[in-house]
Amino acid sequence: MIGVTVVALIGVTNSLLGKLSILLGREYNKLRGVQAGITSLRDELISMKAALEDLSQLEDCNSQVNLWKHQLQELSYDIEDCIDIFLYSIDHGNACDGIINKIVGWLRTLKVYNHTAKQIIALKERAAEVNDRRKRLKLDSATLTSKAVDIDPRLPALFEEAERLVGIDGPRDELAEWLTKDNGYAQNLKVVSIVGFGGLGKTTLACQVYQKIKCQFDCTAFVSVSRNPNINKILRDILSEVLYASNPMSDYQKNHFWRIKENLNQPLEDHQLINMIKEYLKTNRYFIVIDDIWSKSAWEIIQCAFPYNNTASRIMTTTRIQDVAQCCCFKHEDYVYDIKPLSSADSRKLFLKRIFGNEDTHPTELKEITDEILRKCSGLPLAIINIASLLSTKPVTKQEWKKVWNSIGCMLKQNQDLETVKRILFLSYYDLPHQLKLCLLHISVFPEDHEIKRERLIWRWIAEGLITEQQGVNLEEVGEKYFNELVNRNMVQPVDIDYNGRAKACRVHDIMLDLIICLSIEENFVTIIDDQKSMPSCNKVRRLSLQTSCEKANIWLGTNRFSQVRSLNVFGDLKQMPPLFDLQVLRVLDLEDCSSLKDGDIENIGSLFQLRYLSLRNSHITRLPAQIGNLQLLQTLDLRGTRIKELPETITQLQQLVRLLLGRFGVKMPKGISNMKSLEELVVLDGSKNSMDAVVELGDLTNLKVFSIYWHPNGEIHNEGRYTKSIISSLCKIGEHNLRSIHITHGYSLLLDFLVDSWYPPPRHLEMFRMVSHFYFRRLPIWMSSLSELTWLDINIKQLGVEDMQVLQNMPALLCLKLYLEESPQETLVISRSGFRSLKVFYFYPLNCELGLMFRKNKKDGLGLMFEEGATPKLQRLEFRYCAHDAISAYGVGFDFGIKQLTSLKHLRVSIHCRGASAWEVEAAEASIRNTAYLLPNHPILEMYRLSEHEMVKDEVQWDEDIGYYGDED
Repeated sequence: MIGVTVVALIGVTNSLLGKLSILLGREYNKLRGVQAGITSLRDELISMKAALEDLSQLEDCNSQVNLWKHQLQELSYDIEDCIDIFLYSIDHGNACDGIINKIVGWLRTLKVYNHTAKQIIALKERAAEVNDRRKRLKLDSATLTSKAVDIDPRLPALFEEAERLVGIDGPRDELAEWLTKDNGYAQNLKVVSIVGFGGLGKTTLACQVYQKIKCQFDCTAFVSVSRNPNINKILRDILSEVLYASNPMSDYQKNHFWRIKENLNQPLEDHQLINMIKEYLKTNRYFIVIDDIWSKSAWEIIQCAFPYNNTASRIMTTTRIQDVAQCCCFKHEDYVYDIKPLSSADSRKLFLKRIFGNEDTHPTELKEITDEILRKCSGLPLAIINIASLLSTKPVTKQEWKKVWNSIGCMLKQNQDLETVKRILFLSYYDLPHQLKLCLLHISVFPEDHEIKRERLIWRWIAEGLITEQQGVNLEEVGEKYFNELVNRNMVQPVDIDYNGRAKACRVHDIMLDLIICLSIEENFVTIIDDQKSMPSCNKVRRLSLQTSCEKANIWLGTNRFSQVRSLNVFGDLKQMPPLFDLQVLRVLDLEDCSSLKDGDIENIGSLFQLRYLSLRNSHITRLPAQIGNLQLLQTLDLRGTRIKELPETITQLQQLVRLLLGRFGVKMPKGISNMKSLEELVVLDGSKNSMDAVVELGDLTNLKVFSIYWHPNGEIHNEGRYTKSIISSLCKIGEHNLRSIHITHGYSLLLDFLVDSWYPPPRHLEMFRMVSHFYFRRLPIWMSSLSELTWLDINIKQLGVEDMQVLQNMPALLCLKLYLEESPQETLVISRSGFRSLKVFYFYPLNCELGLMFRKNKKDGLGLMFEEGATPKLQRLEFRYCAHDAISAYGVGFDFGIKQLTSLKHLRVSIHCRGASAWEVEAAEASIRNTAYLLPNHPILEMYRLSEHEMVKDEVQWDEDIGYYGDED
């Protein structure tokens, strides 16, 4: 096994050196007696830093070096803990009123000084011993450097090619046929299982099949299981996804839909979730993908949720284990698909596309070394993509590629017991810069198959000090670059890539996760308690991730101390929490996935004076203790999904708070929020719960970048009046400064005309404007034309005119437009050849499902929307809805709305309203869209849905797609 790395220690040392310098620069007169000790500590650490950076580049270390590293690591942690506790004790011991209290405070301070002086003397002696060992081992050598590359701008296309185009078309189409063909069992529930070892691309293949055929089903879901399944969470995910993907039409379906949605916010047992899923699916045709099943027992529970409803429903599973694959399939059908490695031709194609972007671009002098590398990758997509990603950061020369290949060869000789793909992943890991290694190791706190939100990860990095300040760039921007770099290097897999090519979240392949867990545990970077891993008793716990059952976790918690824990992460339910008062050096407390958390568990939250990141999301917490105001270093407070209705007044004391994330609605803010000057993100301010004072104070938050408001005037301000003027005034103030994103939400239909003309000066730096469908403007706000930096616009308008469309299509930075209209346009809205030059995503929908906006109902002079040739040259995704009967009646079967002009289109989603249409009209409408999409150069993914299919009328004629005319039914 490759030796332990030292990147975690480098991060701690860098942070520690900064704190020592700050400590020496502050005026603590009584501390002068030990200033020499602090100076000596700093000098000893500086002299060891270069050796650490050299060691981080090594792939193996002997036992003596590992021992030295471990000693230095524990020393550095202990020094930093000593400094943090000292500074907190001093800063909070001097603010005393009254003679007696001042005397008591002075005596307490003397005690702190005396205790700290003794600690520093002991730490100085340890530092000298550790440094002497460094000198004896002769660890001083020239520092090696590694420069991080820029973020790859081809990232979305690269992942699309890796998943859709290279060697996957055949298997995808074969599986799609298995799932959809008629073989005598067409109406029965059918299960298809994909089986193969890690790195072959089972999940990628399943995802592509899912994307190809999901539009043929009423309800769909794609969920992961993993080695240590949380069955309750898996069932919740299935239910959430089928609800999200379904389109309830009848009143019964809609009522059932909302009743289940409300129940999902409550604690539910497994059997309750199973019954809810079965009840909802029993009348629907569903397609469910269950990814990464490791045991028969997990499948036996999950499959109970799927009813045998004779609607041609389908399930697809993936697994590494042949017996599990056979268990998933029904006895009368043997649908087990053994996934194979890529062929030599496809391996080469994938490899060259990842490096050069084109398989035809391949320097002749590199052919031999390419053949050697691909031979060792053995057709494993994960290995090929990873080594190609590494080479894409290197100069394209035979010498440089040889150097990489020699490293692989060295690893093959030294690690005969490792799989090829793991050896390649190790090589990619060691090529990372110091800070990226550290950030990657941090991901080991998350369970297997966990979807990790980008912002959650970045702000945790910041809270732990894993990201260092760079001149002219803020920490969040640095974290964003680090995240994209890990995605670009294929160390993590992007999830949900948005309109701007940015991944909203990531997952870690289980082979890569095994690697970083192994490194993290050896380095004592993370302690993981689950059903497979445990922590050696000789190490202090620094970062703790609890991923196991209540019983095992509680036994472990009862026999360990946690005074050195810097990060506590709970995934699942606990019957008891570690004692918070013992966690004085804690930086991160992430309880986002701990639904059993209770109010009493956080009573001592105020003792966590080093806390930077606190997430109580989706827990049953009903209140925050007043001690929350003691957390002066807190940067992120996430209370989304909790039952908190009111925040304590002390929350306004959090001067360093950057992100305050509240529930969707229902939280009352205290007076004094204007004191929170560092606040950059506020989600959500509830207009129905907060007074006019809170709305007025909002205008003083000049650093606010992201703002979400639930606009529902309460009794005090029912008829707009002063309250409306206050919100306008505050929006104008924050819009003048740093506002980048605003989201307006509401539960009832409401005009927002008070904002149409009154937002002045307009928020010129605004990048995102969103409003829910219940809100709408009577017309396009006049200030929209000033938003030159706007990239995302999600807007609802009563009526849109030609002039309004001209304003929209002239927005230079607009990438995503979601346009919802209350009324059909009075004249054809033409997108000109110069319109929407940057647009990538366009949704064009009516709020009233009876309106067919792509065709203007009862209008004789044209369609509602048309694309001219050359319009929207970068458009990749288009979604719209229209009425089949109206369109066919007016234009026959050849209409296409100008879609044939959209040469960059990759995804087309069309909802066809069937009310009043006969079957042949619907089929003809679908055929028209299908034929047009087929002729587009990118062959876009086409999804077509029928709305109100039960309201179709009886056919008198039928449409024959092969010959293209109407004929009698006979």
